[in-house]
Amino acid sequence: MNPVKACIMLILPVFLIGKPLFKDAQLLAMTPNYFSRDHSSPTLLGANIYKTNRGRVFRVDIQADRNRFNQDLIFAFTALSNMGQYAKRSFKQYIVVIHPTQRNQRPQIAVGKVRCSFDCFIRQYTTYQEWKSNCLHFRET
Repeated sequence: MNPVKACIMLILPVFLIGKPLFKDAQLLAMTPNYFSRDHSSPTLLGANIYKTNRGRVFRVDIQADRNRFNQDLIFAFTALSNMGQYAKRSFKQYIVVIHPTQRNQRPQIAVGKVRCSFDCFIRQYTTYQEWKSNCLHFRET
């Protein structure tokens, strides 16, 4: 067999099959494992996938200490970006609800755009500061 044909026959299935894609239930089942594998991760309180008038949303609720707020926020958006890239149906927004450990403080809701988050945390095309300025906003509970 021609070496070029043999090479094409070996590489072609990789391009046809691509990366694995998961249903929503599978992504939700994987989320606790993603958070539990790293000892420095925030405590995962819950995860949810739902649809709004703006599109599909992947949301996690975490408990974060105020001293580790930025690190926990980054970890949560990195987790959403990593898992979201394997979704069968793409997401429009990632939402992280940050529940503080202090009782007198209200939760904060961080909303991030999917493409920007992916470019920052997976591809590393943008910096954290650019992502925070251009792709992230906080809203009231």
